[in-house]
Amino acid sequence: MSLRRFATVARGKYPLGDRIHGFVVRRALDVPEFSLTAVDLVHERTGASHLHIDRQDKNNVFSMVFKTNPPDSTGLPHILEHTTLCGSEKYPVRDPFFKMLNRSLANFMNAMTGHDYTFYPFATTNPTDFYNLMDVYLDATLNPLLSEEDFYQEGWRLEHEDTQDRASPLCFKGVVYNEMKGQMSDSGYWFWIKFQEAIYPSLNNSGGDPAKITNLVYEDLVDFHARYYHPSNAATFTYGSLPLERHLARINEKYARFGRRQRRQDVKQPIELRSNTSLSVAGPVDPLLPLERQYKGSLTWYCGRPDDVYETFVMRLVSNLLIDGHSSPLYQELVETGLGTDFSINSGMDSMTDVNMLSIGLQGMSEETAAKLPGTVRDAVQRAKTAGFAREKIDAMIHQLELGRKVESASFGLNLLSSLVPGWVNRVDPLEMLKWDNVIGRFRQEYAKQGDAMFTDRINEYILDAPYFHYTMFPDAGLEKQISGEEQRRLEKKIATLDESDKEVLYKRGLKLLENQSKQEDLSCLPTLSTADISRDGDSVRLKLKNTGATELQTRVSSKTNGLTYFRSLKTVSSSELPLELVKYLPLFTDCLTNLGTKNKSMAQLEDEIKLYTGGISPTVFSHSSPDDMNTAYLKFGLNGVALNGNFERLLDLSYQLLAETDFDNHDKLSVLVKTLTSDNISAIVSNGHSYARGYSAAQLSKSAKLQQLLGGIEQVSFLNELRELDEQNRLGEVSTALKRIQSILLGGSNFKFAVTTDRANVSTQEKLVARYGEQFQLRHAVSAYEMEMQQAAQDRVVEIAAQVSFAAAVASGSSYTCEDGPALQILAQLSTFKHLHSEVREKGGAYGGGATYDALNGIFAYYSFRDPNPARSIETFARSMGKIVDMIENEQITPEDLGQAKLSIFQNIDAPVSVRSEGATHFNYDVDDDMKQARRESLLDCDLHRAAIVGRKYFPTRLSNTIIGADPGVDWTKVSLGSRE
Repeated sequence: MSLRRFATVARGKYPLGDRIHGFVVRRALDVPEFSLTAVDLVHERTGASHLHIDRQDKNNVFSMVFKTNPPDSTGLPHILEHTTLCGSEKYPVRDPFFKMLNRSLANFMNAMTGHDYTFYPFATTNPTDFYNLMDVYLDATLNPLLSEEDFYQEGWRLEHEDTQDRASPLCFKGVVYNEMKGQMSDSGYWFWIKFQEAIYPSLNNSGGDPAKITNLVYEDLVDFHARYYHPSNAATFTYGSLPLERHLARINEKYARFGRRQRRQDVKQPIELRSNTSLSVAGPVDPLLPLERQYKGSLTWYCGRPDDVYETFVMRLVSNLLIDGHSSPLYQELVETGLGTDFSINSGMDSMTDVNMLSIGLQGMSEETAAKLPGTVRDAVQRAKTAGFAREKIDAMIHQLELGRKVESASFGLNLLSSLVPGWVNRVDPLEMLKWDNVIGRFRQEYAKQGDAMFTDRINEYILDAPYFHYTMFPDAGLEKQISGEEQRRLEKKIATLDESDKEVLYKRGLKLLENQSKQEDLSCLPTLSTADISRDGDSVRLKLKNTGATELQTRVSSKTNGLTYFRSLKTVSSSELPLELVKYLPLFTDCLTNLGTKNKSMAQLEDEIKLYTGGISPTVFSHSSPDDMNTAYLKFGLNGVALNGNFERLLDLSYQLLAETDFDNHDKLSVLVKTLTSDNISAIVSNGHSYARGYSAAQLSKSAKLQQLLGGIEQVSFLNELRELDEQNRLGEVSTALKRIQSILLGGSNFKFAVTTDRANVSTQEKLVARYGEQFQLRHAVSAYEMEMQQAAQDRVVEIAAQVSFAAAVASGSSYTCEDGPALQILAQLSTFKHLHSEVREKGGAYGGGATYDALNGIFAYYSFRDPNPARSIETFARSMGKIVDMIENEQITPEDLGQAKLSIFQNIDAPVSVRSEGATHFNYDVDDDMKQARRESLLDCDLHRAAIVGRKYFPTRLSNTIIGADPGVDWTKVSLGSRE
């Protein structure tokens, strides 16, 4: 479509003042650079806003958005987000949101609470599904039941540890309560939320501070909903190819019972910075790191307001110039010199509510460095300003932005929504935020006139000549005990106010909640798709495969590459080439390629070239099982990248430089990298503990899982601790030797294969360039599997970390990808989640999440819980789960409708849209071709309950491999320690 023709779309299709189902078109904007038209409307009756993005994308998106300033830190907006989804007037069932997960083909469904907003987005490619979900979301947010029982379940409650035993102690329970206990165990989140509370106290903690959550009462919840969840305080968002008129008709119908209120315009303000301000707070201790190097801190300046879209853009560029990457002056002065191990989590530009904030900080500092941080940072900024910024850096930065715009994302609508919402609820014009070409054009003009001065003048105005907020977090070894002590005292204080009649009420309330959680419901009111909505034939991707000399080349020709060529290289490494003791070095090796530099070029020079000529180069390493045999494992290393068609040769040349010429003897850079990689391991585990637990359990059963554990699980965390100790002992030479050995192995030995995705006009040229690239490697023999010994019996293990809640996993072996049992196991995992585990682990057990998954490629059946206050109870539940599900099937308590819904939930992922860059990736990476996928698709669709029960009995009961990560749950298992610096 030509730009001239495109420019007429808004005026012709969406005339200003047009009335559509109670809405009036206020503005329409063509955005040809994104091939979309944005339409801004207002609902005449209520004043509600609506933003529609008209784009030829079948992955349609809807969201309800509310401005929700938290009145305190009880987590009121967060708990309301949960309870609105627990039943509504039209859908009066327990947790319709969760139950819609398996009645839909949505590739995304969620609800999220920001610091002063709450939004409810989903995405689906099926039109019927879209309007089903829209109706559920609108009714849930505007007409929720908000029952007191749901408040107690989702928010917090006092209840006996054993609900049915009134002699057991009373304790705090609640989904959000336990979620936020887990969140506060993440040291990165702790730093960030305490920073926000310090500089922006008026925002409060919208997620909820566990110490304050137990002050919230049910009446506050109902009142907050009545005040904030009204159309006059709402905005709706639609995106995609479905017609606007139909969207607005549905929304107008839901708004009919509401009148107009004065729109809430209360935009909170941060503290005033009339002069330099300092604050120090206590933070948690990481037992794996030296206590004396656990200081964190930052300097923050106010840099205008988010509603000035252009100025906000320029200040993001200033932030990038100062701290982004190896060539940035502050990275070189603050991180490479060892003053800190990495930038602090709040570093960079952040548009928060009504102010732009630029923060520059460090973690991993000594007390002395933390105290001197203001002078250190300001001096570094002054030197950076004096030195100026080379034209090449500006060109590279703009190149990255423009190339990023060309990369087509499968989740474009969702990404766009997430970028608009924080500003949209705070008076930033969403249409102004979409005017990309205007912003870039104005920047080019200003830079052409002013040059470096446009950056240095702003550095003077906003940083060097402005007051700052100096925030420091010091390590407090007693903080964890203080937190648990505070919770115990708070509990005792609550209990002390209870008389016997109060305790009787609590006991009966707990029993009633348990009874309701166990009750079978009539779910016929909920809309649903059926398996008839799933195509029997899956999408296929036309690939051209050919051998070029010693290498294999996969080519995908696409008309949607927007002038880009995507590149993948992949090498299968056998155990005869790379011994097992070197596998754990591979993640470090891949990080070194983009951190150390080469013999001839510093990493700063290389990084500038990569940014100027490519969209990035990403080394990767992973393992997987053979699709035909789950006992055969493959270990693979690759390099992926993207570039404009004309720069593809540069991309290949830079890729080879990284792999063949990286200087592993650069111990200074290697030391910096090791310190960065080991600076926050416990935080990484706490934020994703269920995945670590699943992987640790699976490693005892599967060769590919054992390899993956060495590459990215608990074993890798332990290895990183060993690396840190080698660094402290000045023994990085031993590490360099291992890394150079890996480099030699990867440059020779087994074959590389390559994949290219490009347009038809460039395919011949790019294929020739890849063939020439492949000739540089000394390849000798064919691909082979990675062999290793496996232990005979799995052990139950507890990985002890400092966290307020835990994570549990129980894992069993399944079948290979092509085995006919695999589809039944995947269906059983879904049935276990929806028919048993959600109720037992989340609703009754109080965990934030729990369920079962089946890894089809690696043949791993896994139960898990997330942020779980009762992990031992969950493990017991997992052990019974398959027997329970099979019994329910045989007793007809699980119906053909349940089976169909399990299949719908599986096909959400199978049929989710994929980006251009990912087309053909499953075949290239995992050797799974379209025929295999189609056969499995048909097996999933054809599997009946009788078949599922047979497979369930075949694979279970079996000895599960169990793991708990967290505080000692009191089980007699093997204890695993990640080490301690105490």
